[in-house]
Amino acid sequence: MPLSTNRNIWQFLALTTILFILFFAILFYFEDIFIVLIAGAILILIAEKVIKVFNRCMDRFPNCNRKAVGLVLLTGAGLAVLFLVGSQLQGLGVLVGDFSNIQQDYASGASALFTEHESELSKLADSGVIKPQDLQKIGNTIFSGIADTVSKISYYFFTGVLIIPLMFGVYFKHHNKIGNYIQAYAPPEHADGIIRALKSIGHELEDFFSAKMIESAIVGLICCIGFYLAGLEGWLFLGILAGFLNIIPYIGPLLGAIPPVIVGYIDSPMTALFAVITVIIAQLIDNLYLIPFMISEKVNINPLLSVVLTLAASKLLGPLGMVLAIPIYIIYKIIIKESYRELVNICNKD
Repeated sequence: MPLSTNRNIWQFLALTTILFILFFAILFYFEDIFIVLIAGAILILIAEKVIKVFNRCMDRFPNCNRKAVGLVLLTGAGLAVLFLVGSQLQGLGVLVGDFSNIQQDYASGASALFTEHESELSKLADSGVIKPQDLQKIGNTIFSGIADTVSKISYYFFTGVLIIPLMFGVYFKHHNKIGNYIQAYAPPEHADGIIRALKSIGHELEDFFSAKMIESAIVGLICCIGFYLAGLEGWLFLGILAGFLNIIPYIGPLLGAIPPVIVGYIDSPMTALFAVITVIIAQLIDNLYLIPFMISEKVNINPLLSVVLTLAASKLLGPLGMVLAIPIYIIYKIIIKESYRELVNICNKD
């Protein structure tokens, strides 16, 4: 469609852009609730795909009670996940507890570390390069960060317990009626355009998040296998965590590598080395195969534009902006495209 020279069209599009920016600025201002809503939307997407696969499988067995089979499978999957994750966390707890006991046997704090023997660290302390107070500050920063992380996770968990079930109920009860609502309340001449825009947004976002979930699942699976072969305690939990953090562009893989390397180093330096090798292999497969051939096919966006948007969003909005830069661009592109089409049609009629 050729570009219009109508001034009113471009004024309306500029106003739409400003409102779009304000809308997402408000969402990012309430970042904690926004994260819970995003998690709920992703869980709804996963649930919908699982339900579709389940229904296709059950179509082969028309005499079976779908609700009963679904309830048994859901209960079994939930118990299996709880058992596996619980055993993994218990193993990690034992490992960290043993390490803490060893540390207490050898030192009672940072000052003891510098006074025992003629270690390289004590020589550096005597020369003034490193001070015991610096280690104390580092320790305080680490424990403060851990406390903040635990607090945020607790907030997300309890907020999710309250909000996400409501999201599931509203979505599965009303998502098939959205078209009817638009037809009933929107101006008749614009209803088709609104429905077309919503379908395009839903389709492209579903493609994007489906590709990202598959990418993260593959990376997580590779990490789980590598951590298991390395003999890493909590290999399943750490592999899933690495796959989940891989969703965050650029810094996610680094964040996902830190816990397994620390846990591996507590066991032995060789275990930590194997953990590093596993993460490197997973990232090579991700960057050389998954992103170029799978993500690019799902999301029709120029690679250079994708990098620029992600870096700009990280500067303005932090890690959450990095994750949502492409989805926000997809929504904005479709809204502007459909708005322009409708405005041109209106002006042509006039």
